[in-house]
Amino acid sequence: MRHVGLLVLGSFINSLGTGLTAFGLAVIMLRAHGTASSVAVIQMSAFAPLVLLAPLAGVLADRYDRRLMMIIGDAGSVLGLGLILAALSSPRPSLAWICTGAVLSSCLAALTEPALRASVTDLVTEEDYVRSSGLLQLASAAKYLLAPAAAGFLMPLVGPRGLVLLDASTCLVTVACTMTVRRALAAGASQRAASQPGDDRDVMAGWRTITASPGLRALVVLMTLATLAIGVIQVLIKPILLPTVSTAEMGVVETVAATGMLVGAALVTAWKSAQPTTLLAAGLAGTGAAMALVPLGPGAWWVAACGFLTFACLPLSQAGAEVLVRTQVDNTRQARTWGTISLVTQMGYLVAYLCSGVLVDRVLQPLLESGQPLSTGLGAVVGTGPGRGAALLVGLMGAVMVLVALAVRLQRHKLDTPELK
Repeated sequence: MRHVGLLVLGSFINSLGTGLTAFGLAVIMLRAHGTASSVAVIQMSAFAPLVLLAPLAGVLADRYDRRLMMIIGDAGSVLGLGLILAALSSPRPSLAWICTGAVLSSCLAALTEPALRASVTDLVTEEDYVRSSGLLQLASAAKYLLAPAAAGFLMPLVGPRGLVLLDASTCLVTVACTMTVRRALAAGASQRAASQPGDDRDVMAGWRTITASPGLRALVVLMTLATLAIGVIQVLIKPILLPTVSTAEMGVVETVAATGMLVGAALVTAWKSAQPTTLLAAGLAGTGAAMALVPLGPGAWWVAACGFLTFACLPLSQAGAEVLVRTQVDNTRQARTWGTISLVTQMGYLVAYLCSGVLVDRVLQPLLESGQPLSTGLGAVVGTGPGRGAALLVGLMGAVMVLVALAVRLQRHKLDTPELK
């Protein structure tokens, strides 16, 4: 676990740096362009390459030294940050250049995630899979928990360019952490390459691995539904809160909700003896129940409490899913399988980002306005007026999550079967 601890430390520092840049760019784009769409374009520029290149990154991480893939990804992403720094030198930063830098940085950073997750299998025994998954969840939470507060404090002192420079320095620290464990990770690279059959070395190998296993296929479908639900709450939390609270209060509510990740990560590391399907079902059920409660109570602090429970349960389901993949997929195919799983499951986020706002604005919110069909029946339960359509959709997606948890429970024997070892 010592080597995993170093990788987790590097991931934590890198996640913190990523959050600093995201905060700084959002602020500077709003100041320069005055539109939310400029922020959304940057977010998509940073997110899309991570999803679309995940299968290719998985193939490379299985074929070559996973340590090398992580070093190239972390060090190479500094090139994109350099373009962003150059763009920020202008009084009115170019949105096109910032997006180009974000795309370049993300294209190289995409090499890191499949290699990092698969490297855990190289470094720990099966008994430590759950614990190591919890630590990785804790590391990834840094950009949600610590980065906003740290960036808010640092930005008046160092400006947005200073935040980007700090992000670049965190990439180099992450490279140093990865190089420290180079011997442990490099040892298995040649063995994995030699043991792979010729038709198992291409981009589609991860897809074939998933489709060959009914249990793994079911797991990917369930994970995609879960990311869709989480994407909905990420998009709609602000429309729910803004009609009733100030932006400062909204920031506090989001921070309180995000701290649930710490509790969830601690639960995962403590509950390491649990079966992965138990973790998955419990996490999905808890997340769904908390989301379903959102439209039933008034006030920002009700939303904060539900958000806290949502994010406290989420690491349980994520850890359970990770352990199921590690125990079902041979180590020689894990990185490319992770890459394909990331491509498929994170499409749920893209669907949520594209559709949830339109569904609320065009359908649910009008139906909950005074005098409309749902205002007297369902409106008496969830409320009417601004923000209630968004709250209703979050509640409905919570109910979907509970049904997904029930499906996991009913299909637990299929999901637990190590068919691909």
